[in-house]
Amino acid sequence: MKLYTQKILLGIIAVAAVVLLPVVGNLQMLYAPQIWVLAIIGIIASFFQPSYNPFKKSVDKEDRGTALQIIWSIYITQIITIAEAAYLRFPESIHWDYITAMALAVMIVGLILRSWAVITLGNQFTWHIDRKMSKNLIKTGPFRFLRHPGYAGALLTYTFSAVFLHSWFSLVINFVVLIIAFSRRIYFEESILREIFGKNYLEYCKKVKKIIPLIW
Repeated sequence: MKLYTQKILLGIIAVAAVVLLPVVGNLQMLYAPQIWVLAIIGIIASFFQPSYNPFKKSVDKEDRGTALQIIWSIYITQIITIAEAAYLRFPESIHWDYITAMALAVMIVGLILRSWAVITLGNQFTWHIDRKMSKNLIKTGPFRFLRHPGYAGALLTYTFSAVFLHSWFSLVINFVVLIIAFSRRIYFEESILREIFGKNYLEYCKKVKKIIPLIW
C-alpha cells in the first residue's frame, strides 16, 4: 500500500509540474477538460510505472542513462505540447472536435498497451536496465505482437497528446524526441537480451517487430 501511495504522490507531483505549471500564464486552460484528461493519464501512467526517481542515475552502467533520457524526454515534450496549446493555439487548442476524440482514443489505447506490458512482465519490468531481472523471455500478452509494447504504448500516448491539443509543431517534436529515446533504450536492452537468451531471442526478433507492427 505504501508503494502505491508513493507512486500516486509522484504522479501528482509530476502532473503539477508538467501539465499544470505550463499554463500559469493562461489560466483559462484550467477550465478545459483536455488538461484534466492529461492529468489523469499522467497519474495512471505513474501508478503502472516501477518506482523511480527522475533525478537518480542507475548504479549499473548498462543502463547508459536511458531511463533518465526517456522520462525527461516525456516531461519536456509534454511541457512543450501544453505550452504550444496555451500560448500559440489557444483557444482552438481546447475545442472538442473529431480530431480531439480520435487522439484521446489513441492515447487511451497507448496507456492500456503500456499498462498491459507492465503487468505481463511483473517484477521483470524495471526502471533501469538490469540484466539480473531478465530471468525469462516473455512472449505472452502484448509481447506476442511487439517486442517492446510498453514503449509503443508510451509513444502513442505522448505523441498523440499533441494531436489532442492541436499542437502541431509539438507533434513532430514529440515523435522525433521520443523515437530517439526509445530507440537508444531498445538498442542497449536488446544487446543484453541477445546475450542472455541467445538463439531463442534471435528467433523471436525474426517473428515480432520492435514497436511498430509490420514496419519496425
